[in-house]
Amino acid sequence: MKIVHQLKHSGELCFIDSSGNMDRENCRVFLLLTHSCAGGLPLGILLCQSEDEQTIAQGLEQLRQVVGEKGFAGRGHEWPQLVITDDCRAERGALGKAFPKATLLLCSFHKQFGARQEGIHAVAARYEKFLRYLDRLYARRECWALSYRGSFLTRGNNTNNCAEAAMRVLKDNILQRTKAFNLPQLFDLLTSRLETYYEARIVDVALGHWESFQRAKFLPQDGNIAALRIQQIEVKKFVVKGSTQTYDVDMDLELCSCPAGQTGAPCKHQAAVVKHYSCLSHSFLPINPEMRAELMKLTSDWHS
Repeated sequence: MKIVHQLKHSGELCFIDSSGNMDRENCRVFLLLTHSCAGGLPLGILLCQSEDEQTIAQGLEQLRQVVGEKGFAGRGHEWPQLVITDDCRAERGALGKAFPKATLLLCSFHKQFGARQEGIHAVAARYEKFLRYLDRLYARRECWALSYRGSFLTRGNNTNNCAEAAMRVLKDNILQRTKAFNLPQLFDLLTSRLETYYEARIVDVALGHWESFQRAKFLPQDGNIAALRIQQIEVKKFVVKGSTQTYDVDMDLELCSCPAGQTGAPCKHQAAVVKHYSCLSHSFLPINPEMRAELMKLTSDWHS
């Protein structure tokens, strides 16, 4: 998985999720993933027998030593700039210790759902408790409220759904909804079948064998923007004329000045540049040989 750390986005955006009871000894598996046009790709796996903060922190420290200074797109021991998780206190505490310079955000879906559920129980129990709950929730608004995420490069990801999907793959495709016999068998499944699954996924995407829901999200939708409306300023910098105003597109950073593209999410202006100028982008499915070759590099060096 070391080669995945060379992806540009792996240094700025990371998702983490956990699942327990994966074998008869009730081991916990923590997956760290990064954003790509092939979905979430694993950056590392923690296999622990406990879910407390100290154990998770020790696992992250060992992962730090494994990936070295070239990990997370060359950020080395600084690790990712942004991490999205659900609201697990031990997990977030360990991440804060391991990634002191990273910004920890909460999955907006989990937090909103939790707010509704906990709020109902709080009202039913006592009104004053509900008010205190709302005060605590509002004090953490920078972590979960979308209105505070304008300056973060979330690449259009405001939930950790890709981590949830990875856990489903692990349980359904790898473990087939059963528990591993023991810890050595679970380790073998994670280092053999799981890597083979992601390698096959990347090959499918590179060859154009993607599913409809993936195509709808990541296939360039340029909104019929003609090439004449695009002006190339530098090698990877463009100006795209919209119907009412112009937008600046930087394909080196994969950003656009439009509301969607400001967070790094795929937008029609970036899509038009990718289509007409064949620029490489990890936010869109490959549409030319160069983009396919870039993805295939991940599989050729997957076990390095």
